[in-house]
Amino acid sequence: MAEAKSATVLNGRYQLGEELGRGGMGAVFRGHDIVLDRDVAVKLLSESGLGTEGRERMLREAQAIAKLNHPNIVQVYDAGQLDGTPFIVMEMVEGESLHDRRPKDLAGVVSIARQICTALEHAHENGIVHRDLKPENVIIEADGTTKLMDFGLARSVASRMTTEGEIVGTVFYLAPELALGQDFDGRADLYSLGVMLYELTAGELPFAKGDPLTVISQHIHATVVPPRTKNPAIPPLLEQLILQLLSKDPAERPDSAVAVRQLLDTPSLLDPEAETDREQSLIARIARGRFVGRLTELKQAKALWAQAAAGQGQTLLISGEPGIGKTRFLRELVTHVEVSGGLALIGEAYEEAGAPYAPFAQILRRALQRATQEGVQLSEINLADLLVLAPELRPAYPNVPTNPSLKPEAEQQRQFESVVALLSAVGERAPTLLAIDDGHWADSGSL
Repeated sequence: MAEAKSATVLNGRYQLGEELGRGGMGAVFRGHDIVLDRDVAVKLLSESGLGTEGRERMLREAQAIAKLNHPNIVQVYDAGQLDGTPFIVMEMVEGESLHDRRPKDLAGVVSIARQICTALEHAHENGIVHRDLKPENVIIEADGTTKLMDFGLARSVASRMTTEGEIVGTVFYLAPELALGQDFDGRADLYSLGVMLYELTAGELPFAKGDPLTVISQHIHATVVPPRTKNPAIPPLLEQLILQLLSKDPAERPDSAVAVRQLLDTPSLLDPEAETDREQSLIARIARGRFVGRLTELKQAKALWAQAAAGQGQTLLISGEPGIGKTRFLRELVTHVEVSGGLALIGEAYEEAGAPYAPFAQILRRALQRATQEGVQLSEINLADLLVLAPELRPAYPNVPTNPSLKPEAEQQRQFESVVALLSAVGERAPTLLAIDDGHWADSGSL
């Protein structure tokens, strides 16, 4: 963690004063710009895990953020390094964080959310996504003005992983696509805004129970309990907006901060009698609870994955009576794999009779999609065999000819070799988990 003394002067210009606070990214000090004779805030960033590339990235992002000029965004004035430690010079804002100064009523919540949206509008229009929107990064001034800080400077989820594969840092407001390392845009910030609105109105976070990995798993998989079940005073339209913001799929959220602001301006938003345009099924929104009772087994599974990711292939068999939680256990492991940068290829078998090799057809669909994204080149012979196992993919490969027929045993062997070729190709680019869920229901060919 960065340390500083009041006598320190950065770059011969910024005189450091008292420490104002600390967080996961570093320490903030009161400062004074000697050249322009004005008070500033100086953040000395933590050096841990940054490295040369990380420091350079943060400085580039700080330079981009400095171009933002909006009354609801804390202005960034300057950025640089002191003995290899990055620092950022910001506007000095006198106020309290939203974490420490919660609004007293729903009207206050909406007012703050609206100001956050106007700030996000400006940032997103300039190509900057916050990526770490949370109450601690929202400052409320004495007159009620809301300002956002730390734009674009959040660390990736990967940098929150320790060498033991554990996750550190705040994950309570993290959008699913960020947790999975997928492509993202401004709608990731809208998800975080939805979490904040849920917390401010319902009095608690939608997902907060368990260790960080469990919380991330809930963001990715678990359905949100409607906030009105926690606080019946929440108006229906406001609840509907919160649930829409918390959609797992970014396409199901409002498409922009502008759209959210317009919804916040709806005259009947706080009307307790207003009718929503769709009913929210309470049964469909029962949240999956905290993962308990299998923490020892999960630790063992994560240890096996660590060995596999290091190049030592492993096999894990999960058994137990129906309803004991095997699928849930697998989901927790899959989340760990994906968050740590691995690829999870999952096939599911069903009690009702399915097509031959049905679980592997599901696996092949995702593996081929990943191969295409990674630019993996497969021979037409391999592709033709894979399309036999997953015929629904044939329209995507209209020019791949079918392979000549062989004796059944030889043809099956060739198909198996083609599957191995595909999985080996994607596995060379990322550690890969291959899983069959409910394998006892699989067809004989799959088994």
